[in-house]
Amino acid sequence: MDLNHLAISLIELNPENLPELEEFKKNLITVKKKSRGHLKDILEQVCAEVEAWKNQSLESRRAGMARLGELLEQAMEFKGKKRSGAKPKTPPPVQPETPPAVPPIVPPKRAGSLSFTLSTEFDADLLNEFIAESMDCLNMAESAILDWEKNPNNQELLNTIFRGFHTIKGTSSFININCIKDMAHHTESMLSKVRDGEEVFTRGHADLSLKSLDMIKAILEGMKSSGPGQHIELPLDTEGLHEELRNFMSGNRSQEVSNLSAEQTFKELPVQRLGEGLPDQPVAAHQTSDQIADATVRVKIDRLDKLLDTVGELVVAQTMVGQDELIVGGKNYELNKKISQAGKIVRELHDLSMFLRVVPLKGTFKKMVRLARDLSLKQGKIVSCITEGDDIEIDRNMVDLVADPLIHLIRNAVDHGIEMPEERRLLGKSETGHIYLTAGHAEGSIMLTVWDDGRGISRQAVVAKAIERGLLDSAELMTDQEILQMIFMPGFSTAEKVTEISGRGVGMDVVKDAVESIRGRIEVHSTEGNGCAFIMRLPLTLAITDGMIVKVGSQRYILPTANIHKAVRPEKGDIHTVNQRAEMILFRNELLPIIRLHRLFDIPDARNQLTSGLLVVIGEGQQRCALFVDELLSQTQVVTKLLGKGLDHVPGVAGGAIMGDGTVGLILDASGIINIARQ
Repeated sequence: MDLNHLAISLIELNPENLPELEEFKKNLITVKKKSRGHLKDILEQVCAEVEAWKNQSLESRRAGMARLGELLEQAMEFKGKKRSGAKPKTPPPVQPETPPAVPPIVPPKRAGSLSFTLSTEFDADLLNEFIAESMDCLNMAESAILDWEKNPNNQELLNTIFRGFHTIKGTSSFININCIKDMAHHTESMLSKVRDGEEVFTRGHADLSLKSLDMIKAILEGMKSSGPGQHIELPLDTEGLHEELRNFMSGNRSQEVSNLSAEQTFKELPVQRLGEGLPDQPVAAHQTSDQIADATVRVKIDRLDKLLDTVGELVVAQTMVGQDELIVGGKNYELNKKISQAGKIVRELHDLSMFLRVVPLKGTFKKMVRLARDLSLKQGKIVSCITEGDDIEIDRNMVDLVADPLIHLIRNAVDHGIEMPEERRLLGKSETGHIYLTAGHAEGSIMLTVWDDGRGISRQAVVAKAIERGLLDSAELMTDQEILQMIFMPGFSTAEKVTEISGRGVGMDVVKDAVESIRGRIEVHSTEGNGCAFIMRLPLTLAITDGMIVKVGSQRYILPTANIHKAVRPEKGDIHTVNQRAEMILFRNELLPIIRLHRLFDIPDARNQLTSGLLVVIGEGQQRCALFVDELLSQTQVVTKLLGKGLDHVPGVAGGAIMGDGTVGLILDASGIINIARQ
């Protein structure tokens, strides 16, 4: 036990738990016995403070913990100065019942530009661990701040925010990064007034806390790409934030707290992927009354990818062994039994390794809530962003790819979907607009939905714009869904005016391209005057595909199981033709187009008669078609591989996979094939 561990245990200390207080006191006495001189004098004051807790109220103990933190900080600073040879300063005597005064906020000195240099004495691993733990604390605090705004009387949320900034202050002080320490300390001082009942929570407290949090994140992002002895530039508005904090704490709140660009902030602070750029060290878990963070281990991305590739090769090798003539012949019963057992273990290992790739959507959803909050303030609108299903997990490689479409959709919902409060009131709606961001499982895929209760998309406006651009002559025979799909065309917009946030439809082609790049599909549903919903259907993972192996001539293809509805052997009377060319089959009272795979991929030795093969009905959303194949071979689970440049945009092909015999099989893209059938 040392001073650093003692400070951390103080942060996690519950003033209501007397046994914990006794344990803390024992550890404190142990550290004091090992100390000498002035350091021991400071710890004597700490011991005296703890001893006085016995006969004090709960509120007094909480106030005492804050004073204790100040004393331990002085002790750590003294220890650091003692090592460097600096002369220590004698701390002023502590008044137990007097709340600490707010320290003066002094902006950093400006010498040409705001910057600092990382000490050459830093260890690179220690620095990476500091960045990782600080990011964890900031994410925890940010989530709590957003919830605190909705429930300002929740003391536990305030304590969580306070603990986050306090931990960052202590650790940054320990390694002498004063710019972060000062920012965290001043924010903590502002929050302490609310915690101690001296002030009532206002939107300004949340705004400044979030701005301080963003500032610290920006500094940490700069440190990620640097190292010991390197120069770090501070954000340009660092002094301005210190000035805002000083004015706010002094009671000068006539000037509204300025807002950072929410979209710019989000892009500067990307969604952190599992283990990216971080050392393989344990994460410090923070306990709260309503949740206990699972213990985790950070693993470097390249190590994880290497593990997954190796396990994939192991699966292929085991399959090849299982298909060997000695095994298939079944002559050696004991060998077959051992191979079967090994195959079971390999499959379990493969499934487990796939789960290593997934991360929850909670972090991404929280950033979308923050984005909606900041944009609504900037627009002067009242918007509540409600999330559901944030515990759903997706492939870590999809996290950043999903974030960009969500940014576009949230941005458009706030700017051109939700009306101004006065307009909503005249329409008989609540002044508070709502955006619902939900995630769930559906038909073997992940379904993300962004829905708002705003003005919706006008069919008439879309048709008028399409006719104006020469894309349509008439829309009489087009369904609403076909009309709404036109907003995904490049540059298509129904916005009456251009704003810095953009309009409904602007950037929608980017959204569609991003979703389709990860083998997904997007739908839009709108009721004019009552809102609009965008539904994204995404694969569970980019790494693995559950599929059915189909044979077409001498070739084999993998058809994703989630897209298969039924396989039928047709009779002559089931086949219908349109204009003596297009072939159709009646399936559940619906005529479906037939796609002959041997024609699509030019396979000469395949069957030609429809009645001699199978028709596999596949679907993507509400659209379906029938694939003509020779036969179905078996069900399989394969590791998806990219085909590389030049082959990554082949219509109807989603990727490749190594088959059990070592050959390469193509994974079919159901959505692409259906689009071909509809042309």
